[in-house]
Amino acid sequence: MRRTRRQRKATKLDTFASRYTMGEKLGEGSFGSVFKGQRVSDGLQVAIKFVRKLHVSIFLQADEIKVMPVEVALLQIRSQTPICKTVIQLIEWFDELDRYILVLERPDPCKSLDSFLQDCGGYVTEDMVQNLMWQSVMAAFQCRRQGVLHWEIKPENLLINQDTLEVKLIDFGCGDFIKKYGYNIFEGTDEYCPSEFILDGRYHAGPASVWSLGVLMFRMVCRYLPFTNDDDITGGGLHFRDGLSDGETNESILVNNCENDSCSYL
Repeated sequence: MRRTRRQRKATKLDTFASRYTMGEKLGEGSFGSVFKGQRVSDGLQVAIKFVRKLHVSIFLQADEIKVMPVEVALLQIRSQTPICKTVIQLIEWFDELDRYILVLERPDPCKSLDSFLQDCGGYVTEDMVQNLMWQSVMAAFQCRRQGVLHWEIKPENLLINQDTLEVKLIDFGCGDFIKKYGYNIFEGTDEYCPSEFILDGRYHAGPASVWSLGVLMFRMVCRYLPFTNDDDITGGGLHFRDGLSDGETNESILVNNCENDSCSYL
């Protein structure tokens, strides 16, 4: 059957290429590449992530005929109300022949927290760490409240707006749904691995998130990671850089900020 002009136009408008323009590459990982982009209809600045299907190992059934990668499923859950401003939002996604395309919000100006720390000489002040940690804790809390485990809360997966110091958690490619009975595999970065997994081969989402947040805080304060191998992690010995405060003042402020017992919920 020959399609009408209106049908051809509607089909064209449904494609990624007709709705977005591409810009420079922002980054590349083992599972995909991310580019700057712009929505044609209104000029909205976005980030566009391309993921090859051969790199996706976990899928979910979206409906009777369509499946989606778990990253899309987790982002869709996180993009539901109530919206958490410390987690990146998924605008839409496209299923093409050999790849998935994720269109994400793109704060501007922004860079990875890892790059920001390097620009600051490797670490930032304790007052700034307090602000960044509070936002990171809230991102982890909101993910947990909606049943999502990120697995990779680290400077490379946090975007920071250099003007406002607002933080957003990104990249759910290694994420999973929270499982009541825990996990017997670890998909994250080795230096952030919880000690109970090394000792017992099993861990739970809440304690693992708290552990990774602790490693993140140490990294922001000290310039280096607290652990470099399994023996370091299970040994638990911490070596702080010189010049830090005793922590009493910052600790009391952080505790007071944990409204409605949000921190303990992790």
